[in-house]
Amino acid sequence: MVLAMLVCSLASGGSLPGVLQRPADTLRLYAVGDINLGRRIATERLESGDTLYPFAALLDTLRSADILFGNLESPIAPPGHEVERAGVVFTAPPVAAAALARAGFAIVSTANNHAWDGGRAGLAETIDRLGHAGVQCVGTGFGRAMAQTPVMVRRRGWRVAFFAVTRVFNAELGAFYSHEGANYVAWGDTAWLHPALRALKASGRADFVVVSVHGGEEYTAEPRPEYAAFLAGLVDAGADLVIGHHPHVLQAVVWRRGKPIVPSLANFIFAQEEPWAQLSAILRVAVAPDGSAQLSAIPVRAGLQAQLAPGPAADSIGRRLGIRLSTTDTVR
Repeated sequence: MVLAMLVCSLASGGSLPGVLQRPADTLRLYAVGDINLGRRIATERLESGDTLYPFAALLDTLRSADILFGNLESPIAPPGHEVERAGVVFTAPPVAAAALARAGFAIVSTANNHAWDGGRAGLAETIDRLGHAGVQCVGTGFGRAMAQTPVMVRRRGWRVAFFAVTRVFNAELGAFYSHEGANYVAWGDTAWLHPALRALKASGRADFVVVSVHGGEEYTAEPRPEYAAFLAGLVDAGADLVIGHHPHVLQAVVWRRGKPIVPSLANFIFAQEEPWAQLSAILRVAVAPDGSAQLSAIPVRAGLQAQLAPGPAADSIGRRLGIRLSTTDTVR
């Protein structure tokens, strides 16, 4: 299993340090919200062989990114564990890993409230399947140290470090650290996260640092003040970009010290009937060689298949995110 974790983290560049020159080109980093490849999408499409169906309408856009990131909400079911068809327990079929790879995902967060839905075996299966498909994962591991270790993605001379943590956990019966899953899933605890961010920045091993956070209150238009303060503290500790998910609705981008914080990117591949839970976006981050970031977004309607959102829906997405919208893949 340790080998599987190494396969997952090293598949596209790994988390090993390296000394490289500062990048000379602009990096195109795209991010999306919650991805659930279980439930109906498993039954109706993935298990019948249509592995690209969830992403097909936006495939060219997704593949145009230098680095494509998302939050994998559905762990992969281990052998003997039936793929979840309904309810709030999520697991996906083994082919889900190949679907993410074919869509262009370089890395996904596996630290979220559903990380333990398949148990320890499901967590191990997810790490193993993603690694063999060539998709890196971050936020889970075999031991707390592995789960908390940043994963490095190298593209076009850039070294981009990803941390992923969760602040919610479905299997929690009491305090998070009293649950077995605390040894395998990274919790959003500033006691370790802030020092880790500071140490990484001081080391010079990364050109750009991303922190993925699964947390906040579901279906709210903006984060609570204490949660917003937690996200801001990540920038103060060294994050260059903070990407949030879990509320299932979009929340406005805020800037701190010239660094963007996206509290919630909402759903991406996720079946929810409420219209406001279908408003989503592909976040496009253009990172210049000096490390400064420009943001825009492609408006998306989330569902079993993510699709480009039309006029009124796109307008609503723009208002909710508070950033410029685009329907092209060109970063200027």
